[in-house]
Amino acid sequence: MASWKTAGKTHSQLLDDVGTDMAFISPRPYSLMHSEKPDKIVHWFCEANNNAIALAVQNEPDRFRGVAGLPQCDGAPVTDTFEEIDRCINDLGFIGIMINPDPSEGQHTTPTMGEEYWYPLYEKMEQEDIPALIHPASCKDLRESFHNHFITEESIAILSLAKSTVFDDFPNLKIIMSHGGGSIPYQIGRWRARMRGANGEETFDRHVKNLYYDTCLYNQESLELLFK
Repeated sequence: MASWKTAGKTHSQLLDDVGTDMAFISPRPYSLMHSEKPDKIVHWFCEANNNAIALAVQNEPDRFRGVAGLPQCDGAPVTDTFEEIDRCINDLGFIGIMINPDPSEGQHTTPTMGEEYWYPLYEKMEQEDIPALIHPASCKDLRESFHNHFITEESIAILSLAKSTVFDDFPNLKIIMSHGGGSIPYQIGRWRARMRGANGEETFDRHVKNLYYDTCLYNQESLELLFK
């Protein structure tokens, strides 16, 4: 435990300690409550999070940039998030958005990211050159903790995108996958074998490489495999 080393330090001081020049701030995904009802609660809480981020960026504009959380409501069209996207990008100066691939939070009612449900959002992202971080949120499935849910949903998102025509339909889409791409880089042989035939493996590899991946992993071996 190194908590005593960080006691009394500001976020900026901690960034200085580890040699980080710039930090992107988003809402904590776990806390966004996308499956709660009524929908207006989700919208209000998301807006409050984004407003708090905007204040932090305003106070230290050379150190922080904002990434908008979206008011994704279970069962609602993705276009319902557009007003908040416009506010954050155009009015608050945020540089990107964060997408939860499962706003149902483990209730299995959300279309996968390769389906046309998401196309209006992809079209907006491409037209306005808005990058997105894919990061799951909470989970109401008693079989999964939210930690497990993160990896599961990241993996499902990548597989659904890789097996779809999304990157053919939106060739300039900028999507970053969190946590090193879930399980996919570490099970790549399994999915290549599954996609063999009719250029499936070649298409799978090409689509996987259309994605960007963060390096939020916990050991050197995982990082090395991700880089490969």
